[in-house]
Amino acid sequence: MTIATVDTSRIDNKRVAEYLASTDRRVTIGVRFTLEALGIQLPNFLQRKPAGRPGRAALMAAADKDSGTIYSYRDEKLRIGAFAPKSTR
Repeated sequence: MTIATVDTSRIDNKRVAEYLASTDRRVTIGVRFTLEALGIQLPNFLQRKPAGRPGRAALMAAADKDSGTIYSYRDEKLRIGAFAPKSTR
C-alpha cells in the first residue's frame, strides 16, 4: 500500500465550503464520510451539529447572554447572586 500525504488546505477553503453549501446534501454526506473513513479531520463547515434540541439550560444561557441583565437562569436555579436567600435579622 502506498502512503500519500493529503494537503488539507485544499479541502478547508472558501470555494469548497461554498460549493458544498450549494450542492445536494447527499454530496456533502459523501464528502463527510470519505474524510471520516480516511481519518482526516473535518473542516468546520462539515462538522455536524449536536443531535436533538438544545437543553433548557443552554437556551436560557443564550437568552441571559442576549438580555445583558444580572439576573440569570443559572443564578436563580443555584440560588446565588441576586437570588441568594436574604437573612431576616
